[in-house]
Amino acid sequence: MSNLQNLQEQFSQELDRLSDDGGNLLAGRLFSLLLFSSKPLSLQEMADQLEVTKAAVSIRIRELEAGGLSVKKSKISDRRDYYYIAEDFSLIIAETFLAKMKRFLASTESILENWPEESEILEDQIESYHAAKKRMMDLELIYQLIFQRLEGIEDEWKSKRNNTNKQK
Repeated sequence: MSNLQNLQEQFSQELDRLSDDGGNLLAGRLFSLLLFSSKPLSLQEMADQLEVTKAAVSIRIRELEAGGLSVKKSKISDRRDYYYIAEDFSLIIAETFLAKMKRFLASTESILENWPEESEILEDQIESYHAAKKRMMDLELIYQLIFQRLEGIEDEWKSKRNNTNKQK
């Protein structure tokens, strides 16, 4: 296995670890393959390189495409479809993580809005009540701070990306 293939495999494994639901190993491997590919790949090329069936690749590549991470390209002289990594894939990944964080913040805020009054709590649970409320408020605060700091990050990313691309 070449150094580049080792890096590709390492990246694929990291993607799998990042997934909160256990992810799909093949989807991560496909994404990694496209990320490291200098040209669009056909379903068969991907299947051959990953040593899986073309049908399995077809299912997972559609998921990546639906998520905006890959793009399908057709060639006039060829009946096959080819796939490549979406140009703004990094922003899409960041937006996906942020959306999950926003849902978590919203649920935390909802829980705090519906937090019972101390008078509704059994006496032997008062200490836990206060500890839990403080922790929930800490969660709310850290997520609010994160989102404050991230305000405008998309525009900043686009600007830095354009500047970096111009320098190349």
